[in-house]
Amino acid sequence: MEIDRIAVALRPRTQWEALDLGFQMAREWWRPIWGVWLALYLPVAAILLIVMPNKFHAALVLFWLKPLFDRAVLHAASRAVFGEECGVMATLRAYRDWLRPGLVGALTFGRFDTARSFTLPVSTLEKQTGSAARKRRSALGARTRGNAVWLTVVCLHLEWVALFATVIVVRMLEPTAADLVPDEAYDDDILGAFREMFMWSTRDVLHYVVAVSLVEPFFVTAGFALYLNRRTILEGWDIEVQLRRLEERLRGVAKAAVLLLTIVAGAAAMIGGPQPAMAEQNEKSPQHEITEVLASPDFGSEREVKRWRYIGEIDASNSKPHTFSESWLNLIRFISDISQGLIWVLAIVAILLILYALRRFLPEPRLLKRAYRPPDTLSGLDVAPESLPDDVAAAAAAVARAGRPREALSLLYRGALSALAHRYEVPLLAGYTEGDCVRAAGRSLPDAGVVYFRQLVDAWQAVAYAAQTPSTAGVEQLCSNWPLHFAQADKT
Repeated sequence: MEIDRIAVALRPRTQWEALDLGFQMAREWWRPIWGVWLALYLPVAAILLIVMPNKFHAALVLFWLKPLFDRAVLHAASRAVFGEECGVMATLRAYRDWLRPGLVGALTFGRFDTARSFTLPVSTLEKQTGSAARKRRSALGARTRGNAVWLTVVCLHLEWVALFATVIVVRMLEPTAADLVPDEAYDDDILGAFREMFMWSTRDVLHYVVAVSLVEPFFVTAGFALYLNRRTILEGWDIEVQLRRLEERLRGVAKAAVLLLTIVAGAAAMIGGPQPAMAEQNEKSPQHEITEVLASPDFGSEREVKRWRYIGEIDASNSKPHTFSESWLNLIRFISDISQGLIWVLAIVAILLILYALRRFLPEPRLLKRAYRPPDTLSGLDVAPESLPDDVAAAAAAVARAGRPREALSLLYRGALSALAHRYEVPLLAGYTEGDCVRAAGRSLPDAGVVYFRQLVDAWQAVAYAAQTPSTAGVEQLCSNWPLHFAQADKT
């Protein structure tokens, strides 16, 4: 096992951090993990549905065969963790590697192991069997097995939650979702109702297959992460990796250091014999040195043991009298814990309601505004680029020379608004007035462009609202200056 090629950061973690690492591993390498799971699980589920007339028995067999599929998932996850690319076909071809040893035991008495995702690498990856496997599981399980058991309990509940959620979603999407339970499903006979619980249909088994496929790979990778964390703590994998990296950095200096030490030792030997302390130290054998090192407290072992121990009679004179009996005190503590939990629930609900009110009733913050979309009309004028000629200025000049200055100014004004909205991306709203457009343009155009746009707006307002007839020369002057500020905007 080349731990220097491992793809996760090696460091001692708490057990809950290790579980979170396992979930992240499943999300990171989801393609090989779920690919292997589906490649094995779905064909077996299909065969069982076809062969077995009682579909509940098919679901029960799928439940019992979980350790078989878990071994393939663990094989794919372990190869990904240790830097090896292992696809679905490669995992299937290596079935002899992950099927043995220990498959028979895993499907019989080992099926009731509540920490099986944590102990699975002992037989699948380390290939331990018999008493060696039991000792190995015992050594690894100290201070960790409890977390592995809780992982099993939580994942089991998550499977049922996913199963019920899948059933409810499918029923809600059906055309007859209002009739969730047929009338004949109700039975006054308790035995008959109990019998109905085990009469599954093919759809019920498919719901179960979906629920298990969502949760089981997370269960396997989380147990594998607990296993890796425990070995890191016991065997110092993180220290070994750092030492190997240090060895690689110092390998170039090693020869020079050895040569220098040889020269210094030779010089010391030529100058004089060893001192008495050095001579006494050299006389010690390697075996004696090893014995002294192993006898030091640093190489001691700790073991946590829980057992009942008699502590003797309790002196009643030193104990403080209780005002309430112990049962009343326990009841008060129980009510206090429930009240504290309710307070937290109410606080969370209040925060969610406040966030909902802020989202629904308050104006949208500036940072969350949607992307600006240029309007197609402004003040009743069509400013879409496709509604304008390719050369706005030339077309407006031609219209002015034809004796229609009002239409020429309208064309120039529409072209300027289209250029501001689409090329310069000035935020113009559909309800903006001419003055609002001038103020918005002042924040994006250079000074010369702002001055020209204001002159154009003044001329347009005089024609549109004051019914004044503009001079042809003035309109032609605006047409000649229009390309200096807006000519590039109409090339869309």
